Amino acid sequence: MMARSRRVVVRMCVGCRQRRPTSQLIRLAWHEDDVRLGAKNGRGAWVCAGSPACVDEALKGGRLSKALRTAISPARLAGLKDSFGA
Repeated sequence: MMARSRRVVVRMCVGCRQRRPTSQLIRLAWHEDDVRLGAKNGRGAWVCAGSPACVDEALKGGRLSKALRTAISPARLAGLKDSFGA
């Protein structure tokens, strides 16, 4: 018998809209009225790890707000941008 290969989980980046394995992405989640990096609980969105351009694209134009289905204040968006170093 042949051993089964593990399935690779693929998600789409909110910034560049490219599909990538989750190992190359960072999860953002809306949980308890705050956006958290890498959180397991809450409505989530994915952004390419180590890509300031993807973070900028996700934060501008309301892409992240739309993906998380909530309004995110400009102060929180600025805090997220700082936490990514973008």
